[in-house]
Amino acid sequence: MSENKPCCAAAAAAQLRYLVVGGHRIAVARLDEILGGAGAKVAGGENAIRGELVRLVKIYNYVPPPAEKDYEDALYAEYLRSGSARGSDRSAKAEGAKSVKGGRPSG
Repeated sequence: MSENKPCCAAAAAAQLRYLVVGGHRIAVARLDEILGGAGAKVAGGENAIRGELVRLVKIYNYVPPPAEKDYEDALYAEYLRSGSARGSDRSAKAEGAKSVKGGRPSG
């Protein structure tokens, strides 16, 4: 992930995206950067990617401990929706599997 620090509050606000976490609309700083970087750094399966997403979000955002599972679910669903999963799932590509597009969180 890049170390570009915003020059002011307005620039920082421009890096916010909203995500529905546990039924609440939450502003998440640097979400696009996090989604793009998680798959590239993780060589594991779904659980490893989920853990890395939460770890990266915690760098720039406060995540209440009781809400970590909700954040994990929302982040992984957005990760799949964003298409970031396509480039990171090498085993699925090798087997000719199609990537998930526009998936909804199960549950």
